[in-house]
Amino acid sequence: MREALERAKALRWAGRPADAALELRKALATADDRCELLYLLWDCQFVLGDRAAAHETLLEAKGLASGPMVARVAVAEASWLMSQGSYVDALARASVETDDQAVLAHALSVRGVCEAFLGDVERGVATLEDARTAAHRSGCIRELTRAVGNLTYVLGSSGQHERSARIGKEALTRLGIQGLAPTFSGVLRYNLASSLLALGRWPELAALEVPDSIPGNKAARILLCQAEAVALQGQDPDDLIEEAEKAIDGPDALFTAQCAYVRAVAARAQGRFRAAVELCRETVADPPEALTHGEILRLCVEGLGAARDLQAAGGRVTKLDDPEATERELLSRLPVPCGPEDEVWRRVAFAEAGRDSWAEIAVAWDRLKMPYPAAYARTRCGEPEALRQADRVAQRLRALPLVKMIDRQARRQRIPLLRQDKPKLGTLTPREREVLELLGWGRTNKEIAAELVLSVRTVGLHVSHVLAKLGASNRSEAARIARDQT
Repeated sequence: MREALERAKALRWAGRPADAALELRKALATADDRCELLYLLWDCQFVLGDRAAAHETLLEAKGLASGPMVARVAVAEASWLMSQGSYVDALARASVETDDQAVLAHALSVRGVCEAFLGDVERGVATLEDARTAAHRSGCIRELTRAVGNLTYVLGSSGQHERSARIGKEALTRLGIQGLAPTFSGVLRYNLASSLLALGRWPELAALEVPDSIPGNKAARILLCQAEAVALQGQDPDDLIEEAEKAIDGPDALFTAQCAYVRAVAARAQGRFRAAVELCRETVADPPEALTHGEILRLCVEGLGAARDLQAAGGRVTKLDDPEATERELLSRLPVPCGPEDEVWRRVAFAEAGRDSWAEIAVAWDRLKMPYPAAYARTRCGEPEALRQADRVAQRLRALPLVKMIDRQARRQRIPLLRQDKPKLGTLTPREREVLELLGWGRTNKEIAAELVLSVRTVGLHVSHVLAKLGASNRSEAARIARDQT
C-alpha cells in the first residue's frame, strides 16, 4: 500500500492527477489501510473537477480517519464546504489544533477565504498571509501554492486586481524557476487571467500560456477569460470557447453557466441583443449552486444592458414583448453583493434600469482600476467630456464595439470626439498585412492559421491588431479600407 501511495504522490506532484487517481483506485481494491489513499484520491478528483466523486471519497475517508489523519480530513472537509459557499460551516471545521505546519497552512487558507466572503476582507487577507508563512515553514510547495492561490482569489474577488495580478505573476515566476509551474500553476493562472481581464491588460491575458498539464477545468476557465477579452475587442470568440469546451471532461453545470455569460457578451458585442438577453435570463433563472454572487450579478447586468440596447435599436430589430417584465425579472435575480466590485456591479444593474448615476459608477470603477467598465459607464452617462474620456480608453483597449457605441452616442448628441486621424495601412507589420490580405479573401481565422502556419489564437491577435490600427469595426470594413488605399 505504501509503495502505491508514493507512486500516486509522485504522479500527483508531477501534474498527472488522472494517472495518480488510477493508481490509487488500483491500490484501494486490495488495501486494508484505506484512509490516506482516499485522502489523496479526494485531492486528485477535486483538482480534476469531479466534485461529486470527490465528496463521496472524502466522506469515506472521514469515516476511517484516526490519529493525524483526523485533522487532515477535517480541513479537507472544510475546504469542500468552502468551495460550495458554506462559509460559516467551513470556518468552524477549519478551526483545528495541529502541530503539522502543512495542515495548519491548509486550515488557514480555508479560514482566510471564509472570513473574506463573510464580509471581513481585511481579516481574511491577513489570515491568508499567515497561511503563506505556515506553508513556508512546512516546506510544502502544495500548501504554499494553495495559500497564494486563495490570496489572489480573495484579492481579485474584492476588487484588488492590481495586487492580485502582481502576487500571482511573482508566484508563477518562482514556480517556473523551480520547474514546478506545470504542476501547481492552474489556480494561479486562472486568478491572474481574471485580474488581467478586469484591469484591461488584454495583451498580457492573450499571451498567458495554458499548459496541457494543468487541469481541464482551470484551463477552460482561462480560455473563457481570453474569449471574453476577444469578444470585447469585437472579434469572434467561438474558437476559444470551443477550445474551452474540449478542455472540460464531462458535464459541468458551472462551466456551462460561465460559458453562457461569455456567449452573451459576444452576442451583445455583435449586435445580437435579443440572443444576449435570452442567454442571461435562462442562466440566472436556474443557476448552478457553485455560481458565485459576482457571476450572477454580471449575468444580470449583461442581460439588462442588452435589453436596453435592444429597445433602442432601430430598423427591423425584433423588440422584447414586455421589456419592463424582463427588467423586473433580472433585477429580482440580483444576489446580495460580496465585496466592493460586486457592489458596483449591482449599481450598474440599477443604472441600466435608470435608477442610479452612471457618472458616480464610472468613478467607482476608476477606484477599482477597471478601465473597460469605467469607459462603458461614461458612455452611458453621455456627458461630452465623459464620452471623450470613454473614447480614449476604448481606443487604447481596442474595444471596437464600445468605440462604435461611443460614436453612435456622440453623433446622436452632436458631440465632437476630437480624435486624431487614425493610422492606416502604413502602420501594419508584414505579418499583419498577410493576415489582412487573407481577410480580404473571406478566410476564417482557422483557414488563415493553416495557411500561415500559426495558431488560431495568434491569428486572432493579429486580426485584433489589424482592426484597431485601421479603425475598422469588423473584418469586412478592414478589407474595404485596404482596397480603398491600394
